[in-house]
Amino acid sequence: MIFMRRIMLIASIIANLGPSACFADEPGVFRRPGLMEASQPLQLRAILYARNNQLDEALAVCQEAVRVAPFSAKANYLLAAIYAKRGEVDECVTALKRAQELGFRDVTFLERDPDLASVRKHPEFANLIAEAKKPFERPTPKPASLKLGVALVGAENAVWDESINLVRTTFNWKGPNKTLAIIREHGEVGRKLWKWHGEKTAAGNYGDLYDNCDKDHSNLKYDLFPQIYRIEYQPELGADIPHGLQNRILHGGVVIGNSSTAMAGGPYWRSNPRLAYVQPNSMAALTTQYFQNHLYVYPEHMDHDPGHNGKSFGYGDVYPANTPYVLISQGSSYSDQPFLDVLACMLAAFRPEVKKLLVERGWIAPTLQQIFRSNYGRVEKPDDYLTGVAHPSVFDATLIDPLKMVSATHDMTVQTIPPLVRIRVEKQDQAVVGTDYFETGAYHENLFDTPCAIARIGRSTQYRRRMTVSAQDSVDLNKKPLRYAWVVLRGDESLIKIEPLDKSASRAELTVAWHARRKIHPESELESNRVDIGVFAHNGSEWSAPAFVTWYFLDNEDREYDEQQRIRSITYHGGTDVGNYADPLIQTPKTWKDTYRYTDDGRLIGWTRTRGILPSQETEQFTPDGGLVIEQDDKGRPLAAKSVVYIARPGSRGTPILVQLPGDEIWHYTYASPDDLIGKIQSRGK
Repeated sequence: MIFMRRIMLIASIIANLGPSACFADEPGVFRRPGLMEASQPLQLRAILYARNNQLDEALAVCQEAVRVAPFSAKANYLLAAIYAKRGEVDECVTALKRAQELGFRDVTFLERDPDLASVRKHPEFANLIAEAKKPFERPTPKPASLKLGVALVGAENAVWDESINLVRTTFNWKGPNKTLAIIREHGEVGRKLWKWHGEKTAAGNYGDLYDNCDKDHSNLKYDLFPQIYRIEYQPELGADIPHGLQNRILHGGVVIGNSSTAMAGGPYWRSNPRLAYVQPNSMAALTTQYFQNHLYVYPEHMDHDPGHNGKSFGYGDVYPANTPYVLISQGSSYSDQPFLDVLACMLAAFRPEVKKLLVERGWIAPTLQQIFRSNYGRVEKPDDYLTGVAHPSVFDATLIDPLKMVSATHDMTVQTIPPLVRIRVEKQDQAVVGTDYFETGAYHENLFDTPCAIARIGRSTQYRRRMTVSAQDSVDLNKKPLRYAWVVLRGDESLIKIEPLDKSASRAELTVAWHARRKIHPESELESNRVDIGVFAHNGSEWSAPAFVTWYFLDNEDREYDEQQRIRSITYHGGTDVGNYADPLIQTPKTWKDTYRYTDDGRLIGWTRTRGILPSQETEQFTPDGGLVIEQDDKGRPLAAKSVVYIARPGSRGTPILVQLPGDEIWHYTYASPDDLIGKIQSRGK
């Protein structure tokens, strides 16, 4: 019970850690986010071992976690807790001292954590409490000078922040150089920016950074924006220089950036956003960037093109989620260029007082998203903003209207800044692995939960899924009262129910039925397996940027439901056979068919699993609680069943496949009467 709480408790520790000190024998600052990502699964395994009182295993795994990330106060504190559980108090004290060297300062936690009970009588413990009460002298990187349009990044102006697992950089912003032109060329957009800048109603680009993460493959034409400083990295950083998805650094300024790259080959091919969407750590990084004035553009590469399974070179929209954290351009290399250009123009067009406030509050990215989407080419009237045309997964550069977007940016005043919508799940239907769906332990239905995007994968056999979502954490800078809109942006509206739970619709119950693959709208050639529900806050004059609740349904499953919406059968493809493409990083392919059986009054009896084709077809019987039947009575009812374990094993196509193995437990059943067809567990044994 204690260690079950450990994950949340550790989160409370690192929230107060801030940037970590750097020790001479430890990895450089830019390597730390990646090493921390490698350490985190080990820490979780150690927690699970300790929860089961497997303390030898917990210690060994936690020691490996510390070896991978010796700079982590989180990992060292966890090591101390495991030592304490083992009664090794001297070792615990040593680990606590190390955690304190790295910034741990939670006095209350030291005094009350029940796992440290065995250590509190140690003669050094009072000193640990005293040390925790002292302020921690956090490392203070030297802000880098800005020279000739370049913001140079190196170890001297960067520090790793454990609380967000990102590297922070700092720069010496002394004040705008008034001799620099606000913009070059750009036709009517340029003329307007020159006029507004001359009238002192346009802030310009001072304080803005451009971050290229594709080794200058697709650069912003920064010579056209003399006030923007481009980020360059010290050559000695070598392989630590960001390339591809930028999920490692938080720069000290307003940032627009891009990486015109993708994982182009192999079974795990994908664009940078799709890579982020299947990695919880990357989603945390993108969320932090979004709320601290960073907005990156990435091409979709092959993730959003008409077609199916690569026919006509397309796979459809294969993004498992939709988020406001990035902008995704239709196309591959260089398709991001028009987006970077218009974002740079929009940043220059903000009124000085508006931009100053947005920067201070960390609202630049949400505000840019709101302006971009509300003035996107397919948005022809105000009501269109609350439809899917304004919020696709991927945007078409030919529909960008720079003059319209720049003018809307300049028109914004402090009083008309859009609100910020934030959402969270209050409760939801739960599904059980091994009965409602079949996967390995790492693959759950919850893809990610972030303040502006909640993503789920519809694995369960249940036809309808319910969740209650709150938007009550939303904020308006002018403290205006908010009302909310919950809108189906993608999906069959007849299969989706949205029920507001209060007058302002700040909370809603969402019910989403299983969706087969379908066109994103009737006239489109593009197909998708995803449902998008948009959540918007309105402050009386402006709608917010969107938040999304998404459900992604797997295309390599053939499902049948009966008239009562009970699952009748599911045929799974992609294991030993060939099925429709489904992202191998969010599901493990399998090849079999499950056919479900019910009593006359609708209770599930179990299911039959079929493999192969006639005449060599094999079948197995399963109980409603997922046991493999090994003995039946003369009525075909299970008398005994064996537990089942599902694991991933290498497949022939370079990706794992799901394999069913017998477990260790035997379940025995009895029946109260001949009509009682639902067995109950009587006993368990090896």
